[in-house]
Amino acid sequence: MASTLPQPVLTYRVAGKRLFDLAVIVVMAPLLLAAIGAVALAVRLSIGAPVFFRQKRAGRGGRLFELIKFRTMSDKRDSNGELLPDEQRLGRFGRLLRSTSLDELPEVWNVLRGEMSLVGPRPLLPEYLPRYTPEQARRHDVPPGLTGWAQVCGRNAVSWERKFELDSWYSSNVGFWLDVEILFRTVAVVFAREGVSAEGHATAPVFMGRDAEAVAVIGAGGHAAVVAGALHAAGVPVAGGYDDRHREGLTEANGLTILGSIDQAVQTPSGRGIIAIGDNAARRAIATRLRLEWLTAIHPSAVVDPTATIGPGAVIMARAVVQAGAVVGEHAIINTGATVDHHSVIGAFAHIAPGANLAGCLRVGDGSLVGVGARVIPGVAIGEAVTVGAGAVVTDDLPDGCTAVGVPARVLRNAVDREAA
Repeated sequence: MASTLPQPVLTYRVAGKRLFDLAVIVVMAPLLLAAIGAVALAVRLSIGAPVFFRQKRAGRGGRLFELIKFRTMSDKRDSNGELLPDEQRLGRFGRLLRSTSLDELPEVWNVLRGEMSLVGPRPLLPEYLPRYTPEQARRHDVPPGLTGWAQVCGRNAVSWERKFELDSWYSSNVGFWLDVEILFRTVAVVFAREGVSAEGHATAPVFMGRDAEAVAVIGAGGHAAVVAGALHAAGVPVAGGYDDRHREGLTEANGLTILGSIDQAVQTPSGRGIIAIGDNAARRAIATRLRLEWLTAIHPSAVVDPTATIGPGAVIMARAVVQAGAVVGEHAIINTGATVDHHSVIGAFAHIAPGANLAGCLRVGDGSLVGVGARVIPGVAIGEAVTVGAGAVVTDDLPDGCTAVGVPARVLRNAVDREAA
């Protein structure tokens, strides 16, 4: 099938672009060699060995090659031996290298090998390949570059979608004078040090493709599987799970791909998350520690009255019922088949277990647990951090911090007993 590209574009792409790259490198060789040598020495003295960073990237046609750059981050680790987040390993010298693009100088070797060009879409990680739309994948119609149209039109400060629009446009319009313009504009961008990183990231967030708005599930136990199921049923994409067992090598659990430890959930591209851990105290600690946009998950089979109020991070499971005027606090759980009748208030980080039935106009305090199949009569006030045993029937108010079991429920252990113990 004949190419639809204009003849000048096709001619330059086939032969002229490679000749242009080699000519520029030959002319600039003395300056490039001196700069590479000086920066290599500075990296060795400031960050240490190895001087170079090597990583597989996707080139023209999606073919993989080994990209070589100067190293910009240290190997600092936490008490568990895990590498610290990028932001904590990227020191002042590393930031200087990135802001001036001096870390990219060794890629001249990739250009000489024909794996890259001076100008083209930046080479990205291989795992991004299946995430592109057909239009975005056109960025691989040309060799990747040291700099590109997206780099001079915003660098890392623009969204992935905008970058790929610019890359696709370049792929259709590649030409000698466009490459010259991009090289000159690159010098201006580097001196201005604009768009070095996306807000809140050392460089740019991970590209998740069509799942860019996917939700990070915090936790990877059985409860997480149920929460993820509710999200899927509601048509909400799930990025994967974040669990501290990732440090021990866990990569998959309960149908969730484990993307990192809990603290790494802040790196999810959408910035949206939901805590899928049944323990109330653990949910509170995580919500306090992480800064994410907390999503509310409501299973499509749940019945939630339009006048009910559901707090951020709350989860309403399958076949649960929340009636008129009820209030469900932030990060609370109304589990499978549980019911909350009219004008009842469920506190933050509370957990109403499967099959529990709560009558109207009652209150459950923050961080309390109402066990499986328990019943609570109208108007009762359950304090904070209370545990109501499975199958219990609560007919009287319960003080903060107690454990109550039985029919009718009686206080088995209260906060004073716990402190004495």
